[in-house]
Amino acid sequence: MTDEKNSIHGGSQSSDAKSIDIFNEHFHLNEKQKKIFYAICGVFISELNEKEFDTYKNMKTKTNISKHEEKIKEFGQINFESKSDFSTRLLDRLLMTTPQHQLARISSMLKKMTSKGMTSYSMTTSSKLFYELDLKQRTDAVTKWSTSQKNSIKQFYKTISYLTCSAFWLNPYDLYPAIGYPGPDPEINGSRFKGRTFPEYEFIEITEDTKDLEFDVVIIGSGAGGSVAAARLARKSGNSVLIIEKGHHYHQSELTLKEKDGYEKLYELGGGMLSEDSSMTVLSGSNFGGGTTIGWSTSSEPSHFVREEWANNFGLNHFMDDEFNDSLKAIQNRLGVNTNNIVQNESNKILIDGCKKIGAPVVTVPQNSASKPHECGWCGFGCRYGEKQSVVMTYLKDAKDYGVKFIQDCFVEKVLIENNKAVGVEATVNNGEKKFRVNAKKVIVACGGLHSPALLLRSGLKNKNIGKNLFTNPTAAVYGIFPNKDIKNYSGTIQSAVCDAKENVDGEHYGARIFVGSYHPAMMSTAFPWKSPLEHKQFMLQYNHIIPLLTITRDRDPGQIRIDSNGLPKLYYKLSQHDADSVIAGLQTSLKILVAAGATKIGTCQVDVEEFEIAGENPLNDIKFLQYLEKIKKVGVSSGQACLSSIHQMGTWYG
Repeated sequence: MTDEKNSIHGGSQSSDAKSIDIFNEHFHLNEKQKKIFYAICGVFISELNEKEFDTYKNMKTKTNISKHEEKIKEFGQINFESKSDFSTRLLDRLLMTTPQHQLARISSMLKKMTSKGMTSYSMTTSSKLFYELDLKQRTDAVTKWSTSQKNSIKQFYKTISYLTCSAFWLNPYDLYPAIGYPGPDPEINGSRFKGRTFPEYEFIEITEDTKDLEFDVVIIGSGAGGSVAAARLARKSGNSVLIIEKGHHYHQSELTLKEKDGYEKLYELGGGMLSEDSSMTVLSGSNFGGGTTIGWSTSSEPSHFVREEWANNFGLNHFMDDEFNDSLKAIQNRLGVNTNNIVQNESNKILIDGCKKIGAPVVTVPQNSASKPHECGWCGFGCRYGEKQSVVMTYLKDAKDYGVKFIQDCFVEKVLIENNKAVGVEATVNNGEKKFRVNAKKVIVACGGLHSPALLLRSGLKNKNIGKNLFTNPTAAVYGIFPNKDIKNYSGTIQSAVCDAKENVDGEHYGARIFVGSYHPAMMSTAFPWKSPLEHKQFMLQYNHIIPLLTITRDRDPGQIRIDSNGLPKLYYKLSQHDADSVIAGLQTSLKILVAAGATKIGTCQVDVEEFEIAGENPLNDIKFLQYLEKIKKVGVSSGQACLSSIHQMGTWYG
């Protein structure tokens, strides 16, 4: 296996020098291709012309323009050509977030664009090379790519737009004041930080002298599955247990709550993973504690109809037994799951208000905060305050107390199988430089919906179902703008209310739930489609007045995990029409909620749907609004028509 597993896929551990080495090795561009690449990226947040700037600076919001007038002006006039380091930042971000086979696709497209033939013409409708075009021509070309009938062009657009916007907003040259964003939580060093401390963990050091290790049980993955299994096995059976984690453990003092650090240190591929057709962004934990470290504290039980389906359709009667109910209660008690002392932030108040006005059901969401107020809007970057009862605070601590051992920054290459029985694992550390073996009587694969099937496939297992039936809870968003409300969607308690009005769209309990998103700048900038430099800057200038509502769908029709030439996971997912209907129903209801709550403008994650301005005394019955809802349905969300994401990879069936 190559170094890519640890240097790119464990993004936080690669140095700038390492990134440049990988650039030279896997992403070959000549000077023309580089100029085209930077010219394309430069379009997305480019300098506004005089007319555009006048429109931009006259935005009517509650933002204190006079306080940050210079920053707002600087944001409007920013030009990447004047930022000598931005090309390096783009490359570093690209290499951190993009597997080799996807890099090859980007390189191939850029190569085609260096020729003044039909391919280049089809991209620009000009005989000139892309960097020879003026800014308006480049902008027009890029805008057309977003709705191209050619999947390769649309895919290229999505990849580059996502890369550029996220790379900029993760570190926007001290321009956070222009949009009113404070950066890290202002309370980062306050009294809350001293309230609860993380347990202390020790990790086995793997050196050149390390011999094979011996344990009764080895568990791959330290998240919600692996941690619970480890704690219970060590307590109940007295087994010697080892947890191997490919990510790193960050103590609470190391959690900076900077968006850039959070994604690059705690998420798979630095938070930049895309499905194979680039239609879906994929957020998944890659750290000690897995997804529980970055989760938004939502802690809901499996719905009764889901459990009934598992029992009736698959013969899994255990999920209807009292024993399973007792297990749920035990986990809820250990994690402190309840609805006590939840303080609704401004975003969730608006969701609740809008639901009540249209007669839609809305309830408080249980959280794993042990009955304490948990107003931690930065919790997606790790809970610095120790209030969220992630497995680092609970089950991994239990495991440690019962004698479980841990290895971090360690990639398991394969499960070792002899005579049809798992007998251990082969793993590497130090970017693959040191390989070692763990012998064990039992091997538990608990490394998530992405990496569990990939590990089994790398290990040579032949079951045809491995990697199939991957469910992603496809997520789409709409937004409402409230110019006279200081919403700050990223502050306060996250995702503390839910509307289930569209939970059963098809009559068989497949549908969507509606939540509020906690969108820090990079996520906000990529959750909705880029349409022009002016529209993007206008949108972000209203950042503190925007509320995003998420439609999280229970998908009936699955995707699949395969592996690339390095044995790493590739996510294939195409939204079916059945599940697209659920998404659309959720988006339409979300917009009704926002309009009822008083939004003056609304928009969606769909590429070909423009922002809509609310008018009239009875906007919910306004004919233009009703036509807008119909357009949303007509445009749809399939085949790259919308910015979709997955924040829950629901595992695969192995058959």
